Amino acid sequence: EIIGGGTAGLTVAERLSEDPTISVAVIEAGGFYELDNGNLSQIPAFYAKNFNQTAAPETVQPLIDWAYTIEPQVGLANRRFHYSQGKTLGGSSGRNSNIFTRGTKGYYQRWADLVGDPSWAWDSILPYFKKSVDFTPPDMAKMGVDANISYDPAAYGAGGPLHVTYSNYYQPMNPGLIKGFEALNFSYQPGFSSGRMDGYGYLAVTINPETQIKDSSETAFLSEAFNATNFRVYKNTIAQKILFEGTTATGVLVETAGLSYTLEAAKEVIVAAGVTRSPQMLMVSGIGPRNILSQHNIPVIVDRPVGQNWQDHCAFEFQYKMNVEGNAALEGDKQYLYQATEDFLRTQTGPLTNWGGDILGFEKLPSPYREALNQSALDKLAELPDDQPEVEWLIASHGPQMATSSYVTFTPAILAVTSKGTIGLSSANAADNPIIDPKTFSSPTEQALGIQIYKRLQEFVNATGLTTGPELKIGPRDSDADVLDGMKQTGLPWYHGVASCPMGKESDPNAVVDAKGRVFGTKGLRVVDASVIPLIAPGHSMATVYMVAEKLADSIKRSL
Repeated sequence: EIIGGGTAGLTVAERLSEDPTISVAVIEAGGFYELDNGNLSQIPAFYAKNFNQTAAPETVQPLIDWAYTIEPQVGLANRRFHYSQGKTLGGSSGRNSNIFTRGTKGYYQRWADLVGDPSWAWDSILPYFKKSVDFTPPDMAKMGVDANISYDPAAYGAGGPLHVTYSNYYQPMNPGLIKGFEALNFSYQPGFSSGRMDGYGYLAVTINPETQIKDSSETAFLSEAFNATNFRVYKNTIAQKILFEGTTATGVLVETAGLSYTLEAAKEVIVAAGVTRSPQMLMVSGIGPRNILSQHNIPVIVDRPVGQNWQDHCAFEFQYKMNVEGNAALEGDKQYLYQATEDFLRTQTGPLTNWGGDILGFEKLPSPYREALNQSALDKLAELPDDQPEVEWLIASHGPQMATSSYVTFTPAILAVTSKGTIGLSSANAADNPIIDPKTFSSPTEQALGIQIYKRLQEFVNATGLTTGPELKIGPRDSDADVLDGMKQTGLPWYHGVASCPMGKESDPNAVVDAKGRVFGTKGLRVVDASVIPLIAPGHSMATVYMVAEKLADSIKRSL
């Protein structure tokens, strides 16, 4: 059984179903996002409508999202947030902006060193990265511009289930962004899938090159698995807990439409419920910190630090009016939306094919900003590999709801994460949402970095020539204390959570699973999803999650 039909779960399920001697069952709490959320999930430009960050539960689409409200974030002015996680076939690959980046070679080497397994280093995992992918180059004719969109063809695969390509719309703000990045001495990179992330470049996305509709683990892998006779999906079904004989996992107790029943596991139970739900599933089943389990009268099978090492990026949003058109007009300009709809339906072009941005930038904080950091922060940053960036620059042509003019949102993010959060239990019932506390922007190093990012932002914004008028979210800031206060007001957790069931050596007090995803102290039980990633990746996590699923699926097939 596989608990969770998300990004990793459906990838593993499809790969296992390729062996006709293995019977595969997927247990998924949600259904099909195409039916439950339609265009708002499938059309790239509408992705932002799925990410309302207010803590109000009534603003969340409950058919495709778990509707988490996280704990007040001390590092973010005690604000609470909706933390989006997919409750749907496809999981968060059916909810996200489709951005496809991989980490740096040094990042994966650090991972391999931490877990004591060289097979997690770049050269060994690149085949698994490529295995998922069917890459299509950009269609410059449909973009309508002669842009220099270069990429590294050797980094991508061909013939895999998952489409990776480019939007058929070239954002009008791109020339200004290129001007800004080059003024700040960023080098141009041919994408971010080759193990390098220093500089700026065009981002690849997981959309179908023909239709320009979102591609996810559901459209890619589940559609393949449905051809197998040894495969079954239990949708709209809650996994209540893992069943054990001693320390051996034997099955899963599930509930569908109020009916509880048991699915017995012939070989293994694989937990792939995501970074928030996988630790919860382990804990309600008796695997986790003894003190947490005891509070909820859960018998302890294995005492491991489940849910105790969560890591996520912190991003900051700065919004300006812009002097070229962008996706913000889709909100309030009916004529613009009408024309965009016509372009999408007739030629698969125009702004609806684009989530809101084309270009990313990555860097280590440069001089003179770096010299302003204290020694403690510098020492912490020195722990990162030499090739791993500390800051991401994401820019989207988004604006406020019902905008009738053009806006641009600059979103710098801290990739040098030094704070750690937690996943706890609200009850022993797996249907109840867990207690989520990312502790975002709470460490002194992150806060010192955030102050300098704000100052770097002013230089970048001015160099682009795109903005008109002042920043609209927090306004101008002066002293470091005033800047830090503003950063706390505009910061947010970035939905890239990892390490709530981290991989590692058995002697590692933080580790929950080994390098093959096997839960320490048990038999027949693995975790395969973002929760096992032991160190947060620079950039966006989706591509790395697919790689983890491909690699561990291969390991599982070899062991059965």
